[in-house]
Amino acid sequence: MRALDHPAESAGPAPEAAPAGRTTPEPAWASSRTAWFTLSMIGVVTVFGQMDRAIFYLLVNSIKRDLAFTDTQMSLLMGAAYSGAYFLIGLPMARLADVGTRKYILPGALAAWSFGTAVCALAGNFWQLFVARSIVGGGESVKGPSSVSLISDLFPRDKLPRAYAAYNFSIRFGEALALIVGGLLIGYFASLGTVNLPLLGPVRDWHLVFLIFGAPGLIFALVFVTTVKEPARHGRKVQGSVPLRDVFAFLFRSRAGAVLIPILLAAAVNNIEMVGVGSWRPAFYERTYGWGPADFAPIMGVANMILAPVGLLAGAMLSEWLARRGHADANMRIVLWAHIGAIPLGIISPLMPNFPLALAASLASTFLVIASAPSLLAAMQVVTPNELRAQVNALYLFTLSVLGQGLGPTVVALLTDYVFQAETDLRYAMVTVAAIAGPISLALVWIAVKPYGQAYRDAAAAE
Repeated sequence: MRALDHPAESAGPAPEAAPAGRTTPEPAWASSRTAWFTLSMIGVVTVFGQMDRAIFYLLVNSIKRDLAFTDTQMSLLMGAAYSGAYFLIGLPMARLADVGTRKYILPGALAAWSFGTAVCALAGNFWQLFVARSIVGGGESVKGPSSVSLISDLFPRDKLPRAYAAYNFSIRFGEALALIVGGLLIGYFASLGTVNLPLLGPVRDWHLVFLIFGAPGLIFALVFVTTVKEPARHGRKVQGSVPLRDVFAFLFRSRAGAVLIPILLAAAVNNIEMVGVGSWRPAFYERTYGWGPADFAPIMGVANMILAPVGLLAGAMLSEWLARRGHADANMRIVLWAHIGAIPLGIISPLMPNFPLALAASLASTFLVIASAPSLLAAMQVVTPNELRAQVNALYLFTLSVLGQGLGPTVVALLTDYVFQAETDLRYAMVTVAAIAGPISLALVWIAVKPYGQAYRDAAAAE
């Protein structure tokens, strides 16, 4: 099952849930042209982020081959190295995004993680690669909260589902592009063997791929800074950064918390499965079916490019249709339905007898979760006041990238190395994780549906 990667002006929750303070005059919304241009630039940044995150998974077997790592060591590079830095940097930077100039914060983060990706090419041992992956994780921890905060100040509430559909398309497009470009590059560079580069000396296929993926982001960071305007903030009730204690008070003492806490927990559990299974899927295809990255990655990439816009558009339109028919819980209802369909597909995918069937089941699961992603992000914004959005979304992404990504790959690797005790039995470790995490995540989403409907009605009444 794929992750629910991300998050109309967004109205706050019931009045008592919003932080106290003085109210400032409401600024005008950006023009449609400015809003969509800014969103497109955010989308390009997101594409670079997803590419730099996803390419590592395609290179697992190549790195293991040259550096003689175990599955458990590779899982720590996929998970703990990335998520540890995400944990340390994500929330402080999200607090800055709630009050700072986001047009500088977001491209600064892009430059940081692009540099980290390029540095991965210079690593010669476990700890050097661990540090490089930590730079990537720290930089990418800033991307989601800053992007979601910007988008919520570019589009009013009734336009948010479509805006987040476009944003989520950039997430899926980046993942797909990593598969296509990464797979083709791996196949080409593998045919060259060892290449001698000036200053770097002898390098292999994975070194070259990291260098090529890291360089463009450094250039685009400058383009973003010089072309994007900072949007006015909407719906703020206080000036300045809200203390962290107020963020947690909002989560645990307001009606919105009955929605957000199950969402955060579901995201953590779901991402243990999503990243745990997804990060090992390239290795699984190669070990089980003999399909290497150069064989399967372009196919998966093209399929995702086709499925992503269809799923995102279908999900956004269905959510809007349900809302027009009076269903206040429309957004969370879509998320619930997607979980119900995606969980069994995620469980059976690794058990398929051949690669085409395994890929088909995985893509079907991906389609359902893609369709629900804009609804999930819109639901979170509806119940969260402006001055808390970046921090609340940082907590959401914390559960995704720190708990989910930090634990998921390692859980699968530990099951493979110490329970099933054979690399060829990787599929059973993937199934075990999916069969446990999926139903728990579904139950948590179900808990959030009813309180979300009430919170939506409260927000509409207050507005």
